[in-house]
Amino acid sequence: MTNAETKSIYIRDMPPPLDTTSHRDPLPTSTSFHLPTFHQPRSGPVLVGNGSGFCNVITSSDRYLRLSPMSAEGVQAERYDKRKLIPRNTKNYTIPFMTTDPIERSVPPGWQIFIHPEGCLYYCYESVVNFDRYSRKIHVITQADLVHDGVAETIENLAKLAYSHACQYSSFPVKVDLVLELMDVGETITAGYYFAHHENRCLFWLQDFDATSILRECYGVTELSHMQIELEAQYWKHIDLFPYTSALHSQVLKQLQQIIRFAISDCMTSEVSAVCAFSIDVLKNTLDLIKDVDVKNDWVQSAHDKCFIARMMNHFRHCQYLNYLGQQSARLSRDQTVHGDSYGERSVMMRCLAPLLFNAPYEHVRSLHKLYVDSIVNLLDWRTFVQKLNAEMQDFNLLATVLLSVNVGFLAIQSVDSGGGHSLSQVTSYVSVISSFGSMLLGVNIARQSYTRGPDMVDNAQARLESLVHPKHGLETLAIIYSLPYALLMWGMIFFVLAFFTECFNHSSAVPSVPVSVAALIVLVLVGWSCYTLGDSAERGHLSGSVLTAVQWIKDLPRWVARSVSPHAP
Repeated sequence: MTNAETKSIYIRDMPPPLDTTSHRDPLPTSTSFHLPTFHQPRSGPVLVGNGSGFCNVITSSDRYLRLSPMSAEGVQAERYDKRKLIPRNTKNYTIPFMTTDPIERSVPPGWQIFIHPEGCLYYCYESVVNFDRYSRKIHVITQADLVHDGVAETIENLAKLAYSHACQYSSFPVKVDLVLELMDVGETITAGYYFAHHENRCLFWLQDFDATSILRECYGVTELSHMQIELEAQYWKHIDLFPYTSALHSQVLKQLQQIIRFAISDCMTSEVSAVCAFSIDVLKNTLDLIKDVDVKNDWVQSAHDKCFIARMMNHFRHCQYLNYLGQQSARLSRDQTVHGDSYGERSVMMRCLAPLLFNAPYEHVRSLHKLYVDSIVNLLDWRTFVQKLNAEMQDFNLLATVLLSVNVGFLAIQSVDSGGGHSLSQVTSYVSVISSFGSMLLGVNIARQSYTRGPDMVDNAQARLESLVHPKHGLETLAIIYSLPYALLMWGMIFFVLAFFTECFNHSSAVPSVPVSVAALIVLVLVGWSCYTLGDSAERGHLSGSVLTAVQWIKDLPRWVARSVSPHAP
């Protein structure tokens, strides 16, 4: 599973995360990496401030080792985005004779190696460390490559530095995991860290932590009770990253079953359920999978099952955080805004273009604003919208192709193609052909984006919508673009009908003209009546508003012309 897939199925409008790894240097591959032995500083660890009013780095007394807070999401990014590459020219295909025993990797003393179900390696270290006046059992997890000389010793020294500072707090818990990730190896050694508290299901740090990287998806976050929900989501991500070193009680299975059963009932009774972003079929399949989880003596045994449970719990907790669970203004349905971002005001461009586009932009803008609420995109709704849009583009392309063929056949009529190409029927047919081409090109381009990008079109929905959203008018620009294939197709039909009637009434007597006129009038009345009846009151209001705007523009046009000609005109 990629890093993008493990993110919540909600995508949030967010600023780029703080990059604390931009200066990370690769460890040398050919030279030894020896570091001095850790010494317990007499004055204890030193806190280094960042200039923002609190300290966020723990430094040893010689300022050689540094610890900086990070989240489980940051560790996941290191795993997926900072992978070590394998040189193609390094190979050895020789298998020694009589190789029948399991191959065990060599690890430094005191360390254990584990292979994640996805295939990556991580290490665990357990030991009792003696400090000045006390001893402490430490449990350390890292993804650092311990094959290099001195790396294991460095991780152990960083762990002792963290625990020496942690023991200054009398409330420091006993059963915790310390995760260390080497970030910068140079004149000083900097590592990211966090502690995982299994009993309370949360991550914590030894100093104030700027949690923008994990809390940035929500605005207006002020309550610690709200932040605690995301801390639990990060805890479940920690379990997913390191399943072999974490114990999982069967009580979590019962809790997960209860959450999924409620989510199913909520999806059955509401089309805009905010409990999760999974479909009801996925929830039912998940509920069936939970029944097969291997439990022995009330503990989950398999690391694969732990990853499965942790990912589901992470998803549900993260959705609860996005929906402001337990807050006064909690989001109860996914199309409900908690910040009042309704985007109800329509721009002048929208009001003027909408009648020319047959009010199609209003339908698209309503659909877009239902799936883009408070800068959050529900991917389930986005996938449905994209599939519906692709189906519409295919239908429009088919109709545009038929219309194009009809126009070609119409122009091939000898009475129409008189050779001059200046008759009204020919000109309007030419315009119909151009409109058909435009509808086809736009439809193919929109459909091509979803077909060629595939899942990336969904994963990058937040970035695409963020670049097009207007603070007041929302996604009007995108709604207009999505309306163009339909509008051009309709204009192509209108111009073809105009060409047909022009040719029909040209040099014709009253005998054929009267029945054709009556039939055309009846069809026009029926079509207009049907459109007016089936259209909702909002569309009629938009149409009247657009007409008033156009009339006001026409009234103001002479004054604008006079001002452009004479700057001193009133």
